Amino acid sequence: MPGFLDLLRQNRNYRYAWTGQVVSEIGDHFNNIAVFSLALATTRSGLVVSGVMLARAVPAVLAGPLAGVVLDRLDRRTVMITSDLVRAVLAVLFVLTVHQPKPWLLYVLSGLLMFASPFFTAGRAAILPRIATDDELHTANSLTQTTQWTTTTIGTLLGGFSAAKFGYTAAFILNGLSFAFSAWAISRLALPRCRTGLSRERPRPPGCACGPRTGEPAKRRFRPTRSANGSRMAPLSSRSGMPAV
Repeated sequence: MPGFLDLLRQNRNYRYAWTGQVVSEIGDHFNNIAVFSLALATTRSGLVVSGVMLARAVPAVLAGPLAGVVLDRLDRRTVMITSDLVRAVLAVLFVLTVHQPKPWLLYVLSGLLMFASPFFTAGRAAILPRIATDDELHTANSLTQTTQWTTTTIGTLLGGFSAAKFGYTAAFILNGLSFAFSAWAISRLALPRCRTGLSRERPRPPGCACGPRTGEPAKRRFRPTRSANGSRMAPLSSRSGMPAV
């Protein structure tokens, strides 16, 4: 616990990322509880609830590989903020489902919301080594995972209370606000910008939020060696032991 507190106190970037995670993940459970409760209350059908679960799971799986490609090529902080803002709009649009007797809108909005999520979650994992030093990284990973399970507990409790006490509309609006807050928190990260046109001898600066395309680290160069009689020899490959081509 002291290590967690020291990390939050000393590392400004991680503090913003962690705060956004807490608020956003608690808001996620407001949406989860409200959507499943609304689906069951409106249709009285367990099959519809299963359909909503599939509508949320399948798009997230499909978006995963695409999110990896996008995050590799574009500024990761920008992608994460965009994901949060898109999800904020979609979360508020769930208000339209409160008085919609048919579940098709729940399916559509659930699918879109979950499709946008991997662009944020994968981005958060990718930038973590950039906002924490080597000494802090283990603690940062531990705190991130601990927070994820803690927010599951707290968010489920608060989400159920909110839906029961204030109604589904309030739960959806709070979820949208949580995404907006997360976007603001990520926008506060002070990450160095990648310089364009970097040569291979000049790798991207530490903490760069971009993918590897804009400034790859220099590749290992082999220098030819000489044999005992002074003739030039091709260097050996470190993996196969054969002369490198």
